[in-house]
Amino acid sequence: LYYQHTFHRDRIVALHEAMLARGMESPYAERLAEWEPNPEHERRVTTRVPCADYFAVRDQALLAHATQIDPNGHWFDIPLEVSQQAWPTEDYELARSIITPQLPEDDLFAGVRELVDTYDGRRESIDA
Repeated sequence: LYYQHTFHRDRIVALHEAMLARGMESPYAERLAEWEPNPEHERRVTTRVPCADYFAVRDQALLAHATQIDPNGHWFDIPLEVSQQAWPTEDYELARSIITPQLPEDDLFAGVRELVDTYDGRRESIDA
């Protein structure tokens, strides 16, 4: 079980700095000026899945929900290319696992495929 961590400070700082380095205005300047670092929150990110190649598809999926996601809203303030280069991962916190993960992870299904391949249909074989 994973929780998504989209808005954590490390990511927002990276996107902010990437925008400034390109001479662009960052939508995060005001937020960062007031955002106190919280190392405990940052440590909760256990999994970073490289998926920059799929950010365009992700954005199209968000745009398909126009009644829920404003196409002119903050979701799209950072140009795709900047996001892909500055922070090319989707980040998660591992909340619960039935396998022994190797942290940090870069694959939400690491170890699960092997478990499925050897599963014999008995609940206790998962809990072992």
